[in-house]
Amino acid sequence: MDQDETKLDSPNNSGSNDEIEKLTTTLNQVSGELNTIKANIEKRKSETTTLKILFYTGLAVLLVGFIYTNQTLQRAQSRNLETNIVTLQNSINHNLLSLERKLHEKIITLENKAGVLNLHGSIKSMNRALSALQPETQTTNALIKKVQKDSQELSNMILNQQNKDKTTPEAVP
Repeated sequence: MDQDETKLDSPNNSGSNDEIEKLTTTLNQVSGELNTIKANIEKRKSETTTLKILFYTGLAVLLVGFIYTNQTLQRAQSRNLETNIVTLQNSINHNLLSLERKLHEKIITLENKAGVLNLHGSIKSMNRALSALQPETQTTNALIKKVQKDSQELSNMILNQQNKDKTTPEAVP
């Protein structure tokens, strides 16, 4: 029986050894694959960290670029606005000078047409007519004297201005 048992154990033993070898081989393969997977995970972890760093760096660069571009555009718009304001001011000044010149020319033309002497004559006639009036009250008399005084001042002012214009040469625009 011992021999029979040994014979029986031998075939079982060799099958068992084969199984152990297969299991050992499989275990070694699984262990190798696990090591490969572990290395890949570490590699991917490193790649992910690198990608995160690149992403955040790129985001920071874009943010700084946006802020710089925004400030540059604002400065350019401000300069453009200042230039437009200066241009408009110059245009307005030119238009005002032109209008002033035209108005002055019209006044001179009207003075020449109407004749300043007619104005003085009219003022003198008005003052004579006012002197001929018989005021009924003190208030009316005061008003008549005030009108006469004001009209005489106007007449003197116009004469003085004419004399001044004749003696002062005009500036050429």
